[in-house]
Amino acid sequence: MITPSPLNAIPFVCPLDGQPLMPGAGSLVCAGGHSFDISARGYINLLPVQFKKSRDPGDSKSMVAARRRVLDAGLFDPLADAVCGLAFEELAARGQEETLLVDAGCGEGFYTARLAADLRNRMGDAAPKILGADISKWAVMAAAKRSKDVAWVVASNKRLPLVPGTVTGITSLFGFETWPDWAALQKSGQFVLVVDAGPRHLIELREVIYPTLQVHAPPRHETATANGYELMGETVSRFEARVNGADLLMDLLEMTPHGRKSTGEARDRVAAMTGLSLTLDAVIRKYRRS
Repeated sequence: MITPSPLNAIPFVCPLDGQPLMPGAGSLVCAGGHSFDISARGYINLLPVQFKKSRDPGDSKSMVAARRRVLDAGLFDPLADAVCGLAFEELAARGQEETLLVDAGCGEGFYTARLAADLRNRMGDAAPKILGADISKWAVMAAAKRSKDVAWVVASNKRLPLVPGTVTGITSLFGFETWPDWAALQKSGQFVLVVDAGPRHLIELREVIYPTLQVHAPPRHETATANGYELMGETVSRFEARVNGADLLMDLLEMTPHGRKSTGEARDRVAAMTGLSLTLDAVIRKYRRS
């Protein structure tokens, strides 16, 4: 017996003409005749070439692999647990209504898969449909290997190909916020969880690679407010983790923006280290569509 693809349950629209996409034979098709194949790995690419700003947008294959190794080492487990708890609080309050949770900028799927497993464990059949979306094909390919229970799509945050008003919740972890586009997908009362780096996030690593340390600026809310969202609260997730070995430290550097900003000398200093105790500091902001 062939198990239906999780993609078939997602209210997609065609990225070319906006018409609803319906399940076909191993594909999704619209009434306008556009067809998008579901890959053998279980994801779908809804990012047409004319909507790309580069040939291979998003994280590279090496960045995705580095991020997967770091996240699978458990360094960010406490943050994942905090996000799962906040998502459950929001979704459980909605009773038996049909819900859809979108992880916008899902990367290689670590947090998305954790959300899916946690919510299914807590909510059973009332758990939401979950979609992980990322502009990087390498990230989505890796995510599809991580979990077969999540729907995965290559798509831009600015052009999420979904029916307006159908997205109950959005999570965005260390990603790019696209409030006007998210607002079009959500009705009043629906929520967004945004995770940003706190002021001391990876401060010990930043002290190694930068001659002058810059503290992360606090997040701003004006764009969210201008697009009809109200800040409901902030949760700080701050914890310590020990990273042993230069390889994992280099992976951590590679998966962050600091990898692109650091000099060759700074990278050499990190590569020569045998380990480092790190502060992981994140701020989780909860917004409600008003």
